[in-house]
This record gives sequence, C-alpha cells and structure tokens, in this order.
Amino acid sequence: MKTIRVKLCFCLAVLMLVLALPVSAEEANLPFSYRQVDDRWKDIPVGDLTIAESACGIATICNSVYFLTGWETDLPALSEWAHEAGLFNAPGVPGCYRSVFYYAGEAYGEEYGFTATQFLYGTIYDDRLTSHLLAGGTAAIHVPGHFMTIADYDPETETYLVIDPLPGDYGRYDKRRKGVTHTGGDWLTAKQLTEGYVDVDGFALFTRVLSRQEEETVTTTAVSASLAALPKK
Repeated sequence: MKTIRVKLCFCLAVLMLVLALPVSAEEANLPFSYRQVDDRWKDIPVGDLTIAESACGIATICNSVYFLTGWETDLPALSEWAHEAGLFNAPGVPGCYRSVFYYAGEAYGEEYGFTATQFLYGTIYDDRLTSHLLAGGTAAIHVPGHFMTIADYDPETETYLVIDPLPGDYGRYDKRRKGVTHTGGDWLTAKQLTEGYVDVDGFALFTRVLSRQEEETVTTTAVSASLAALPKK
C-alpha cells in the first residue's frame, strides 16, 4: 500500500507541474491578440471615452493573461469592472491607473489562473523583469501614454515579444509608434524599448497559477487515479 501511495503522489505532482507551466502562444496555437480597436468592442463607451480611445491598459491585461495561460477574457466586461472600481476612465482621468493590473489579478486571478504584482518602476534592463520573463511569465509594460504586453523573451537574440493593443500600423487613433509596433506583435531589442514612445518606465508582472477549473480537474483526476490504484479484490 505504501508503494501505491508513493506512486499516486508522484503522478499528482507531475500533473500539477504540467498544468502550472506557462503556455506559449506558439505552442497553444493561439489565434489572435487583443486590440482596443477591435470592431467587436471599439465603439463601446466606458465613462466618457470609448474602448478604442482609452482601453490600452484593459487590452494589455487581456493579452498578458492570454499569452500566459491561453484563457480568453471578456474585454468589455473587464472594462466595466475596472470603471466601476474607479481604476479605468475615472472622472477627469482618462485611461487606467497603474494599479489596475494588481487588482485585476485579485478579482479575476482565481477564474483565469494568474496573479499580478503591483506596478513596479524600472527600465527594460531591470533584472526583475528579465528574470520573470525567463521563468515563463508575461508583463504589462508602461511606455509614454500607453500600456503594452511583453509576452516572451528570447535570450539568444536578446529580444522581447511586444504585443501592442494599439499597434503603430493601425494609425487611426495613435500614430506615435508607427514603424515600431505592428498588428500581431514585434520582437524588439532592449535598445528599441528605451527610445521614444516605446521607452519602458515600469511594469507589472503576471504569473501563471492553477485556475479554478484546473484545480477541479486536478482533484477529479487525483480521485480517479486513487480509485484506479486501489488493489483489486
């Protein structure tokens, strides 16, 4: 019976480790990235502005979670939550407060399987950011007047996969990043991320944890494994 118990513990540990690993966009075959100018929601008003005009921080939450876990979040619903919480398009304050990422983790982390830190001030060269990306996390970054996601880091080329929710090639609302960011993401160097309108001055770090659904799956699998491992009469 002791041998059976050891095997069960080992199998459960392996299962939890697999579920907890970050899922890259390429491995998960993820079909899109969130843009605040998506036709499905761009004209929805939240407070005094539309999602297209102001929701870079909200779309960045969605992208940071999506490229971390594969879970698709409801951008309009998240926008309404943040507005009602006074974190987005508050009276006289267009856009998101930098604390929105942490509180999104508090509100939605259990459901979608992530945590987020408070906003940390630092440049693209900050060791906290690089170490986190190397460990499989994602990050919401702040650049002048805008939020974007870093979804991955390639240590061989020393480039960062940047997902801009209002990419420079779109052009209708914000042309400041034209020629730098494009729909679908860009691998940018640290030097590029210290210049002009993509100069990073801070970030919030997103970490993968088990979602509520995954915890239920682990529990169900563990019970099934326990029953299957019992000695047959």
